[in-house]
Amino acid sequence: MNSNISRTFLRASGALVLLLLALTSLACANASAQNSPAPTVVAVQATAVPPTPMPTTAPLSNSNNDSAADGARVAGNFVSANQAAIAFQTPGRLKTYQVKEGDKVHAGDALARLDTTILEFQIAQAQAAVNLAKARLAQTQSPVSAETQAAAQAALKAAEANFARVSKGPSADELAVAKTNLDRAKAALDQAQALYDRAGGATNPYSGMLPTSVGLQQATAGYEAALAGFNLAKNHPTAAELAGAASQLAQAKSAVAQLTPTPENLAIAQAGVEQAQAALDLAQASLANATITAPIDGTVVLTGPKVGEYVNPGVPIVTVADLTKMQVIANVDELTLSGLKVGQPATLFVDALDGNTLPARISKIGLFATSQGGVTSVPITLDVDSANANVYPGLSATIQFNAQ
Repeated sequence: MNSNISRTFLRASGALVLLLLALTSLACANASAQNSPAPTVVAVQATAVPPTPMPTTAPLSNSNNDSAADGARVAGNFVSANQAAIAFQTPGRLKTYQVKEGDKVHAGDALARLDTTILEFQIAQAQAAVNLAKARLAQTQSPVSAETQAAAQAALKAAEANFARVSKGPSADELAVAKTNLDRAKAALDQAQALYDRAGGATNPYSGMLPTSVGLQQATAGYEAALAGFNLAKNHPTAAELAGAASQLAQAKSAVAQLTPTPENLAIAQAGVEQAQAALDLAQASLANATITAPIDGTVVLTGPKVGEYVNPGVPIVTVADLTKMQVIANVDELTLSGLKVGQPATLFVDALDGNTLPARISKIGLFATSQGGVTSVPITLDVDSANANVYPGLSATIQFNAQ
């Protein structure tokens, strides 16, 4: 009997142990479920302008067969609906800013200037070239006096006669006269030499004081002159003489031609004026482009290079944005996109507003999808009622789409 009681007690003890283990396991499971953290929505800052990053969407609820977009949250960034990044059109060294970040500006206000020292020098040069070209045109167009015309014609005739004479060379009579003069000079030299020799010549210590010595010197000079004249006549014309006569004739013809301007000369002078004026216009445009102005009313939200730095055309210098017309740009995936429509309301959660929210409405759904990391997304734009909100480009926002 005692053995039966022992076996019964053992069976009851085993069952009790199993029951306690089961209860313990169930209690642990419940505790684990209660301590497990609930999922949170994290707003990831996205780039405000294309190319856009991979979207981050987190649907909060989708009960009762609601649209996948109802209650979904997406990260986005604020941008201005009217924003301009202004750059110089000409290269140069940044001289000064007329504004600083935070300043309010109106369209046409000066924002920044380049150093214009070289540009001003180029304008002065171009203006001088224009003045010279205009003077040449006026000179070409103006009539000349009768006296000037007569003098030019006379100079032309003289140059023509001289060129003809030089080109023809000496005549037979001219050569004969030169030969006769040479013969006479030679005879005079011989006679003077003979008289000098009779007087003792070089052996007489006083020969330099005798009249025969003076006569010999004069006869020698006369002979040398006659010989030079004969050689000149015999070898005339030389290449240098021909070139000089031709040049004189060309100059005389040009002077006469300029007395009456031809259509070609007038066209050339007019073209010179136009070319010089074009260079001046270009220099003045470069000077005007050395100052950038605000194209819109707004607030200066960003300035670029430092004063003194060299900047190239197209490099943004000042960014102006209208902070009264703000938008939010975000990317949504295909599932969320299926439930969105233009005009659909949304609520913006903005960390910079200390938990305050802003109303928004979808104004544009992009027509070009991009894929990144295996997720296909489409950019959307929301208009924001930000007239009294302190938001500016680049701030992040979490968008919650509301049911229509």
